[in-house]
Amino acid sequence: MTRIGIRQPFKIGRIQIVIRFRLSLTIFFLLLAQIGAAQTREKIRVALGSISVSSSLFPIAQQVGIFPKYGIDMEPIYFGGGMNSIAAVTSNSVQFLAAGATATVGARLGGIDIMILSVQSNKLEYSVFVAPEIKTVQDLKGKIVTGTRPGASADSALRLYLRKNGLEPDKDVIFISVAESQQGRMNSLMRGAVSGTVLAPPFSNIARQAGYRELADLRKTDIEYAGNSIAGNAPYIKSHAQLVENFLKGYVESLHFFRTQKELTIAGIMKFLKISDRSRAEEGYDYYYDLMPVIPYASASGIRTVLQNLAPRQPKAASASPEEFYDNSFLKKIEDSGFTKPLAIRR
Repeated sequence: MTRIGIRQPFKIGRIQIVIRFRLSLTIFFLLLAQIGAAQTREKIRVALGSISVSSSLFPIAQQVGIFPKYGIDMEPIYFGGGMNSIAAVTSNSVQFLAAGATATVGARLGGIDIMILSVQSNKLEYSVFVAPEIKTVQDLKGKIVTGTRPGASADSALRLYLRKNGLEPDKDVIFISVAESQQGRMNSLMRGAVSGTVLAPPFSNIARQAGYRELADLRKTDIEYAGNSIAGNAPYIKSHAQLVENFLKGYVESLHFFRTQKELTIAGIMKFLKISDRSRAEEGYDYYYDLMPVIPYASASGIRTVLQNLAPRQPKAASASPEEFYDNSFLKKIEDSGFTKPLAIRR
């Protein structure tokens, strides 16, 4: 009994050592596998042209871990405007940009070899807001307005709306440039520096609550216009075809997450836009919900409207073909593979 009593702890101790060793070895190899997987992921940086509900897709996707599924370590970076984002792409500081198609099309017209891979929405994503004393669009004649700067998507949206209603921009209505953000446009309106501008949630909701008049919700017009787009350097796209495809798969899944995970998306919008009022974030979510497609193809008609709007300032736009500015082949390949079928679900 004594001998057994002495040896038993020894045997148990030896078994425990073996078990612990094997467990440690398993953990070691699991960690090694994770490190290896992280090292094999491609580092991709995405330039964001704006801080908005639509651009919140990327920080939300980063937060919930969508892109690592496709071998990509994605980092969104705010560059403050489409032109700054294009400069970042052309200098190879980033691999892709997410900004208004107006800036991208304008850059390509100017000789920059950049290509649109996707358009998030082919609708104008703004509402026209004016000072309380402005009752109709005709009351803007002779007044000062802003769309941030010439060539910006917001500027194009406002010009299109005015032309559609019989007012010629820069002739009947005075355009000025302001800070490159919705916040800057809203502040200019509230200070009385301008009589009108275009806004989207949450800033449109703030302006509405402050008593400013919403003249038109441009989503509801019959104007087809290429809005927020994904683009990259054409040579880079050509030499990194598989990476581009994987990146777009992550982007398509991010759109699906937005459509189907309302609460998590609202929380992400609040964090990205630094909004403490949940109701404002929810209004932004609802505003963009119907604009989020299953497959974000660029459309020739949407690009054509962009070209028509740019033509007065960039004469080459008048004779340019829309198909020169976008490449839907990657999204078509993704759709043909069956990847998007399970993602067609809406909330």
